[in-house]
Amino acid sequence: MEKSKLQAPPQPFTFPIFDTIDGDFCKEDVLVPLIHFWEAQNFKKGNMLMGVQLLLIDSKSNAVQAYIPANRLFRYEGRLKSNCVYTLNNFMIIASKKVYKVSDHKHGIVFTEKISMVLEPIGDHQIDEQKLRFRNYEDFASIVDTNADLFDFIGQLRQIVGDNIHSTSTLETTPQVEGSRSSDRMFLHLQLKDGQTIRIYLWGTIAALFRERWNQSEVKPVVLLITTVNPKTVGPAMALNSTSSTRIFFDADVAETKQYLTWLGDNGHNTPKIASSSSAVTKLETVTIQEILQFLQTENPQEDSFYCFGTILDIQPQYGWYYISCSKCNNKLEKADTYLYCNYCNESNNIGVIRFLKF
Repeated sequence: MEKSKLQAPPQPFTFPIFDTIDGDFCKEDVLVPLIHFWEAQNFKKGNMLMGVQLLLIDSKSNAVQAYIPANRLFRYEGRLKSNCVYTLNNFMIIASKKVYKVSDHKHGIVFTEKISMVLEPIGDHQIDEQKLRFRNYEDFASIVDTNADLFDFIGQLRQIVGDNIHSTSTLETTPQVEGSRSSDRMFLHLQLKDGQTIRIYLWGTIAALFRERWNQSEVKPVVLLITTVNPKTVGPAMALNSTSSTRIFFDADVAETKQYLTWLGDNGHNTPKIASSSSAVTKLETVTIQEILQFLQTENPQEDSFYCFGTILDIQPQYGWYYISCSKCNNKLEKADTYLYCNYCNESNNIGVIRFLKF
């Protein structure tokens, strides 16, 4: 009697990962959770919608930035859901973006008209739900004003100022964008683990979402995790600005904020002192010029910076914008036929110095 052959147990189906994909098009099924998606707008053309950006992640924690052009958005817009898993097929492969990058991967993805996008049933797909790229103060300072990478950071909330912070308004009453900038904004100070304090500006919808959740929170958050921020030079210091792709997580939202909260310890025993080298530490208050002068006269010698907001009441062009002054007494020189002279120093052939008027 012939012995029956033993059959090997069926192997689980494996999907390609982004690192193994090459060429111009991928015609294989790729299993990816959708981490987040956001609108891409052209602010120079009246906030014209260009499409939707997506952040996808594969089974090896490779995150890739994808793009759906505006003319194809109607095919997929109603099917996009964050934290859901999809099988993609027949998409275009391009080189990764050079600016406003939210992924380190060499590839990017563009949705074509022939792409297959199938929502997978809920199950244990064993794929990470997040791909965070944390950076510290020095890392952000090294790429300030480059618009290159949009990194993430986490820290302890130290100060908060903004529009309608005590208002219970919802997104339905969010101020409309005026020109290229929204009138809805928030200003935060976060202290990092190394003691550095960093400024954060939240704009538009991101500010409105933060304000709404802040007002609804019975227990105000201690730790914030803010993603994909753009470091810019604002006044004398660097500040991190929210972007369309920014997400904000509070104390117990994700594992990273929970771990940071644990590190802080009960009653803030592990809270580091604010580093003296941080130029971002400020005291937000409105003062007059007289109060600033009094501060300079009475306080101990120290470096400080002020933002001055004023209103132009009148321009007096009859006085000109500058004058030629005496190099000795700084008074205005008078003109003769072939030379300049000073009535106060009683000297002719004086060397003039241009001085600008201060109104």
